[in-house]
Parts: sequence; C-alpha cells; structure tokens
Amino acid sequence: MSDIQEVYAMLLAKRHQERLFQDLPGKRKEQKGGQETLVDCPFCGKEDHLSYSSEKPVWRCWHCGEAGDWIKYLQKRRGLDFKEALLELAQAAGLDLAGLEQDKAKYQAYTRRADLLEMAQAVFIGALAEDPGANPVYDYLLARGYSIEDLRAMELGAYVDRRGLQQQLEKIGYSQDEIRSSGLLSKGFGEDYTLTMLWRDPAGRPIGIVARSILPDDEAKAKGVHKYSYSTGLQKDQGLIGLTTARGSSQIVLVEGILDALYLSSKGLKTVGVGGTSISSAQIKALQDNGTKEILLSLDMDEPGQSATERMLKQLRSSNLKPYIVTLPAGYKDPDELVRAQGLPAFQQALHQAEGWPKWTARRILSRHDLETDRGRDQALEEALALYTELDDPLQQRDVRQIIQETTDLRDEEIAPLLEAHRQKVSKARAEEILTNAALRGVQLLSEGDIYGAELAIGQGLERAQQARGVQAPEPYLLEDLEEDVLRISDGLATGYKSLDNLVRIPQGQLTFIAGRTGHGKTTMLLNLLLHAARGYPDRSFYFYSYEEARSRLALKLIMILAGQQLHDSQNLEAYINYMKTRRGQDRKIEAAIQEYQALTSSGRLWLSDQTLAAEDLAAAMGYSCRRGQVGAVFVDYIQNVYPRQSSQASQRYLVVKESCRLMREAAVSLEIPIILGAQLNRASTGRSDKRPLLTDLRESGDIEQEANLVLGLYNLEEAKKEADDDPYTTATKAGNQDKALEVYILKNRAGISNRKVELVLSGPTLTIKDGAAAGSNLY
Repeated sequence: MSDIQEVYAMLLAKRHQERLFQDLPGKRKEQKGGQETLVDCPFCGKEDHLSYSSEKPVWRCWHCGEAGDWIKYLQKRRGLDFKEALLELAQAAGLDLAGLEQDKAKYQAYTRRADLLEMAQAVFIGALAEDPGANPVYDYLLARGYSIEDLRAMELGAYVDRRGLQQQLEKIGYSQDEIRSSGLLSKGFGEDYTLTMLWRDPAGRPIGIVARSILPDDEAKAKGVHKYSYSTGLQKDQGLIGLTTARGSSQIVLVEGILDALYLSSKGLKTVGVGGTSISSAQIKALQDNGTKEILLSLDMDEPGQSATERMLKQLRSSNLKPYIVTLPAGYKDPDELVRAQGLPAFQQALHQAEGWPKWTARRILSRHDLETDRGRDQALEEALALYTELDDPLQQRDVRQIIQETTDLRDEEIAPLLEAHRQKVSKARAEEILTNAALRGVQLLSEGDIYGAELAIGQGLERAQQARGVQAPEPYLLEDLEEDVLRISDGLATGYKSLDNLVRIPQGQLTFIAGRTGHGKTTMLLNLLLHAARGYPDRSFYFYSYEEARSRLALKLIMILAGQQLHDSQNLEAYINYMKTRRGQDRKIEAAIQEYQALTSSGRLWLSDQTLAAEDLAAAMGYSCRRGQVGAVFVDYIQNVYPRQSSQASQRYLVVKESCRLMREAAVSLEIPIILGAQLNRASTGRSDKRPLLTDLRESGDIEQEANLVLGLYNLEEAKKEADDDPYTTATKAGNQDKALEVYILKNRAGISNRKVELVLSGPTLTIKDGAAAGSNLY
C-alpha cells in the first residue's frame, strides 16, 4: 500500500488536513502541541469532539466513536466510494490515479494492521508509565539521562508481558493470526528486547515495531542478542523514524540512531533517523515528497559513521536534496550524547556550522592519506581532483580548491594546471568509453546484417565522444543573441593615464601588447597599469604572471611605485629591501604603501605569480581564476618567454611565439578578459636613424602583430641616448634621480585611432609613471 501512503505523505506535507476539514464548525482547539485539532463532529453533532492529526491521515470522534483515515472520511461524509475518494486525494497530491494501487481489500488489511501496531505501542507506553519503580526499562532510560518528560514525548514503550498483550488485543477484536502476522510475537520480543518504538511509513502509519535490548553488554554478547531487533515483515527502507514530527519542514537533521532521532525530535528539532548507516531510494523520495530541501547529516563520529556519511552523500547527490555535514565537538560520538551532556544549544551550534558536502568530502579524502609521502600526496590529489572535476558549481569548485591549497600547501597557480590536466584526462577517458561501446554495437549490428544501424550507432558514438571532449557544433547566432551579447559587453579598461585614455581603452576579450626594446620600461609600464587597474576596478581581480622576476621583487617594485619615495639615487630597489629588513615603521609613505599592498592582495584583488607555466597551463590557470571570481585582466611579462608545452628553446623561435600567441588569444576570447602582455621588439630599429618603435618591428616575433588588438610601443628617451652613446654608463649616476620622458606610441588599435603618440613621465628610482604632455600629436 505504499502508493496510497505516498499520496497521504505528500498531502500531509502540504497540510491538506486543513483543507479537508475546513467546513467543520468549532473553535479549532489545538492539542498535543499542535499535533491534533478539535472541531465539531459532523456525524453526532458533539462540539469539540472530532480530532484530526497533522502528523497522520487519521481522525476520530471521542463521543460517537466514528474514526478512520481520510478515505473513510470522504466516504462517510460525502458518500464517495473507495475509488472516488482515492481519486480526489490523488488529484490533490498531483498524482495520476492510473498508476496507483487501488485494491480496497489490501488497503483495509494494511490499515487494520497499522491500527493493531498503534494499539500495541499504546499498551507498551502504558506499561512503561504504570509502575516505574519496578520497571527495568524505565530505570535503563533514566540511567541514560532521559527525563520523565523526555520519555513521554519520545513515545517509548516497555514490552514486558507477551501473554498480557495478546489478551488485550484479542479483547479489542484482533485474531491470533492477525497478532502473529503483525510481528509482535517475533523472536525475543518481550523477553530479550523490551524497549519499544514504532516504525512508521511516510504517511505516519505504523509498519512495524523496533525493539531494543537493555541487557548489559556482557550478558547480551553471551546470549547472542543484538542491540536492536525488528518485527517480522518490517521493511525499514519504507519509512523514517521521526518524519511525522518533521512534516513539511524544508530543513531536516538526519541521524543514525533511532533513540537519537526521537530524543532530538522531542526537543523541537526536525530530525529523522534511518536506524543504521544507509539510506534507501524510498527514504530519499519520502524526504523529497515531504518538501525537504536541505539535509543536515549528523551520523556517528566514529569511522563507520563517517564512512556511511560518504556513502549517503553519493546517493543524495542524484536527488534534489542539498546535503550538509555536521561535525560534533571532540569527544562526542553522536548527537544524543552531546545534547544530554551539554544541552541543546551545543548541538544547535554544531548544526549552524554544518559544512557543505564538497568541502567536507575534500577534507575527508585528504585526511585518508599520508601527505608527507609522495605516494600518499599523489593518491590524495588524484581523488580530490576527481571530486573537483565532477562539480559544476563554481562556488563548490572554489571551496574544494581552497581545501586542497590549505591541506597540501600548494599554491593556486600550481593547482590550476593539475586540475586542467585531470579534466582533460576524464574527458578523454569518457570519450574512449563512448567510442568503444559504439564500436562494439556497430560490430554487433554488422554481424546481424544491419549496415545502416551500424553506421548510425558509430556516427552517434562519434558525436557523443566529441561532445565529451568539449567539441560542439555552432548554433545560429540570431539578432536577439547579438542584442543580448551587446548588452553584456563591458567597456574597455582605462589605463589610468588621462592622456592615453583619451585615445584608447584596453579591450575586453582581446590581446594587448606593451612592446619595447630592452630597458625601455615594459615591465615598469605593466606594473603601473596593474596598480591603476586594481585601484580603479575594486570589484575585480587582477593577475600578474612574470617569466623574468621573482614575485618578491615584483611585490617590492609595486610597493615602491605605490610609495613614490626615493631612498637611494641609483639603487632604490635594494634600499627598499633593506628598509623591509631593518627599518620598518620609519617612513610614513612607505608604510602606507605596504598597507595598501596588503589590502590589495589579502582581498584577492591582486595576484602575483613567478611560475614559468607552459602556455597551455597558463591559459588553464586563467580559466580557473575566472571560475573563482570576476577577473579584471591578466598581465604577462613577457610573451617571448612563454613556451608551449611541446616546444623547447631549441624550437624555431617564430613558431614558438606564434603558438603561444594563439593560445593566449583563444583564452582571452573564451574567457572574455583582457590579456596584457609584454613583448620584446626586434633589433631592426637600431639600424635606423630614428629608432622609435614601428609595428613592423614585431613582424619577426611570431604572430604578435596579427593576434594583437592593441599594440602600444614604448620609447624611453634617456635609454635611447645610452644606446647611442659609446660609453652608456657615464651618465647613469647623474640621471638616476631625474624624471625621464617616456613616449607611448599607438602602433595598432583595431577599435579606433592609431599612429598617435602620448608623452608620459617615468621616475627612474621609484618606477612611477605619470601623465606628461598633452596627447594627440601625430606619429609621422
């Protein structure tokens, strides 16, 4: 009769009883903490004597004795037959009657057995309260720390007289065959197993008795008695302890122990128990039908309980329930023990701190392995990366990545290529599996003479394999798609220089190159642009990948630019190093710069990396950064040092740079972020009388010119003089503390004007670049 009980369970979660009995007069008095409501009886007219339950689909008049379930109420009140009453209830639940069991005789037998079990437990409850002083079950429960009020609220019973129970049930009208088939006379019941609880179906109707032994452990072991025994015929997977009191709750605590669930429910917590370490698909469905959205798993803290948590998570992930995991304070095995020792607030605090399942699972995976050994670390990473690859939610991916970082001490830029490699490995394995199955199916069809079926099977398999690897056919790009995309297009980034921003913006989803010869300020310009962007766009994150310098020196240069303070004429960077070592706190401007640097990095707005990632890994790292949050731009210093994975320094230079540029352009377009790269100009300009940069100076450097959307060429007048001087070191000291003219040429700009020059000013000692003369003069 699970079908009808499913209807009842769904209707109870929707509080259908209020609608069913809404036309009955009376003041609607609530009893038993709101579990039952009293109204006037429509059958005998007695005021405030018909009660209906909010936990079970039952009603009773305490005056005339009429009672039953909702089907009987509709039959008696409105004259419907069994099928008509069931149809009305099924429609209210949104279910199709055609798919439901409709055997009236079977249903009546089901409900009669449920009533028998309900009556038996009422006898047991009475026996527990009848003579407390001489009742070992009562003494056992008090010794566990339960109060008398707890025992009443938990509806526990004492089964101490098998013969007396039979006599009472026979007196009510139940036959010996009904009593035996109910499971009440199961082996050991009323003898070795004397503490009783009802196990109910999702609609709240009893489907069996759970009996617990109260024997001491040594005696129970000697007699071969287990902790719990279940009445014959009870199917545990068809119900949950405590679901009736958690009816309609969107958030439910799930525990192992039956007593745990009853005790926590008696304290007002919406709690269900599975009575073990597994959960069935029927129990998951019952929770979903109940309207539950979140499950807080609080299984035992021992190893079996934690392993069971892992198994349950795998089952729950295929449902629409959102699981969280509760961790109890050290020293406590289960919630019942914690609440009895420290009170309900201690457990409520643990519930408040419940952890999302991806984070918990990542911690669990990493805790199983010895991370101090290479083998243990590799195994842990393999499992953690597999977990990450299964996730679609970027927030969950971020959580798992953070756990990996915290536990393994790997940096984010070290984890990123590992994640991308594992994703590719999984997609490749999936594609291989699909192709293998398609090939086997094709061979089978060929052997049957079905050549067209074989072609279709292989073709479909090939298409699915390509999709598994991320290959997709393009879809029509309609006008409405264009209009929607245009609305999402972000403005280009400002450079932070008014004279330059009047002419260009750094484009979104494209490559920008800052080009110049050695010593003309490429890195310095990139660092200044980085700081301007981080300051100007506080809601975004900016990444700087250096292939030339350690990130410690990059950080010092950034602090030096922020401070704008000169400590030494010609060795200002070394002076800052010395300041950080021995003079902290002595300069107000530098300290303010240090604090700003701390704010930018700790808030995740500025990231530095000195890893020499392959071009493919660099693109993958950018992708993971974008999934972690909004990326404002990525800076790379510089493109000629970025090598594809399959190349080496011995490879043809042109092809190496060409492939790196292609990978960077694809990353910029797919991620819709600006990528700003330094680029070394070739030496062709040194042979000209006018050595200012030209776009043609890039043509020997791979496909930089073709891939670029914006190219800014730098020309440092002071550096140019040194290059022309036979003795370039003679003016170094004298020029060290002077501002230098830095000319910026717009060599290429697909989005607007080009062949224009902007004059900026570079402070050599502090590396600060500022606006100079007004922009707008022609290049030629």
